[in-house]
Amino acid sequence: MYNKNKAQVSFEFLLSMVIGLFVVLGLLVLFANKLHDVMQESRNQQVDAVLGIIEDEVTFAKGAIPGYSRVFALPVTIEGQNYSLNFTSGTIAISYLGKDFTRGFSHKVNGSICLQEINETTRKFEVQRSATEVTLSACPDCLCK
Repeated sequence: MYNKNKAQVSFEFLLSMVIGLFVVLGLLVLFANKLHDVMQESRNQQVDAVLGIIEDEVTFAKGAIPGYSRVFALPVTIEGQNYSLNFTSGTIAISYLGKDFTRGFSHKVNGSICLQEINETTRKFEVQRSATEVTLSACPDCLCK
């Protein structure tokens, strides 16, 4: 009878350890999911910031006097990951980690840019304002001032 109690205590201890491990595993899964969501949100905010830089430059040029010209640079990577840029008929798109982020302009912007990957030589862009239009173009040979 004494051996039965020993076995029962051992079984109960083992069962409580297994249940404890499942609880810890469940908490780890919840924590990992929350961390993934936070990281994804951070990446999305950084992509929005890059899109915001482009939009601000074009919007400022729209309100500037004819003859306005400015060279600006974009970050080469977002959180250490390369991205590509595509600009056609007033819509700018960034492809980053297999997702496309787009933003359109409320006014007409001329130009066409399709860079498979932003790098040190393609990170500079020029926005120009003429009498009737705003033009956005890649400016790899320009020097930032």
